[in-house]
Amino acid sequence: MKQNNDATDDSSNTGTRRTRRAFLGATAAVGTLALAGCTGSSDDGASSTMSTSTSTSMDTTTSDMETTTEGEMSNPDVPILNYALTLEHLEYAFYRDSLKKFSDDELMNAKVVSKFGDGVRMDVPDYLKTVRDDEAAHVDALTQTVKKLGGTPVEEGEYDFGCDTPTDFFGVAKALENTGVAAYAGAAPSVVNNDVLAAAAGIHSVEARHAAFLNLLNEESPFPNAVNEAKSMDDVLKIAGNFVTSDVDTSKYEMGDSRPKQDRKKNDGTSDVDVLNYALTLEHLENAFYRDGLKEFSNDDLMNADALSKFDEHTRMKVPAYLSKISDHEAAHVDALTKTVKKLGGKPVGEATYDFGYENASEFLGVAKALENTGVAAYKGAAPTVENDDVFAAAIGIHSVEAEHASFLNEVNMTSPFPNAVDEPKTMKEVKKIAGQFIVSN
Repeated sequence: MKQNNDATDDSSNTGTRRTRRAFLGATAAVGTLALAGCTGSSDDGASSTMSTSTSTSMDTTTSDMETTTEGEMSNPDVPILNYALTLEHLEYAFYRDSLKKFSDDELMNAKVVSKFGDGVRMDVPDYLKTVRDDEAAHVDALTQTVKKLGGTPVEEGEYDFGCDTPTDFFGVAKALENTGVAAYAGAAPSVVNNDVLAAAAGIHSVEARHAAFLNLLNEESPFPNAVNEAKSMDDVLKIAGNFVTSDVDTSKYEMGDSRPKQDRKKNDGTSDVDVLNYALTLEHLENAFYRDGLKEFSNDDLMNADALSKFDEHTRMKVPAYLSKISDHEAAHVDALTKTVKKLGGKPVGEATYDFGYENASEFLGVAKALENTGVAAYKGAAPTVENDDVFAAAIGIHSVEAEHASFLNEVNMTSPFPNAVDEPKTMKEVKKIAGQFIVSN
């Protein structure tokens, strides 16, 4: 294969470059703190709150419903699943075709990853293949679910991704994954069936794990926001349209004016205040963990931790700042959840006393990894019980940020940033048992 690296980064293909610029520009806003009335803490420490109004809408431009099949008409979640499937087809085709185009050596020697050491760069091709396989699994799962619900799955389209160099590839991959995170967050509040919602949440967090990894490779923060932004279906389809060269039948995504009540809105014996206090219990724990741990260990302690010994200096030097940003995020989550519980008329749970059991910086990093992955599973398990639309949307925005944290901390601890194609949930009972190991007193 012809070497296709930094020497070709300044391609003269203006049409391709125009498409890529349009796409990257359209996705630049993904990750701001606003989310359906929820604002998180920015880097300057501004406080946050969750809006508790009950309106959530998805503005989509579609053609006449008469072209929609009986299956899609009869099951309200089929259009949303086909929308997700459209994006997963695009992502899978992108990785499948690009990983055939660029060799492992080309990817490892791309200009954008040149500052990383061999230990990081050598893992990149295999991780990208895992991302590809995850997207293939998402395509298969969504296709089978649409069929099971009596619908007709959308087919893969024809695409032009405009990637002339490996560096182009990394940039588009980052933008696609971040758009996927925003797309799932935007669509999730409209899902009716709780089983479908749980599966979508599991894919959503994996997209966030992918995004964090690709943000990092592109020399950007793995987790730029305390709460991830949602995008409407119409906005996402416009972004995807930068790459789709075949005709798209948007009637497949038409949800109709009258939709049944979501399962999560039905009385399950758990109030939104109960769920929010459950989440707040975890966020208090995480906030205290980072706040106190980052006081105990200096930047040098963290950079020279045994757990990071295989990483290059460029990577190790970034770790303290990223941990500090995670700490800020957890503090913002505590603030937002506390204010929302009060706004709903409840009494927020307070911070407990903890013993995290670490004795050195490496153990601190190991506990951080375990806490963040537990947080991902906890939010996924609780999401189908949240009734209020805006509280749900904000919780989904936090859920994906926890996944971004987990992705980074898995990487730091020399494990896969995205170990599963779909993240598994944990019940409240399971999560409380895990958290209880660290709680000395309430």
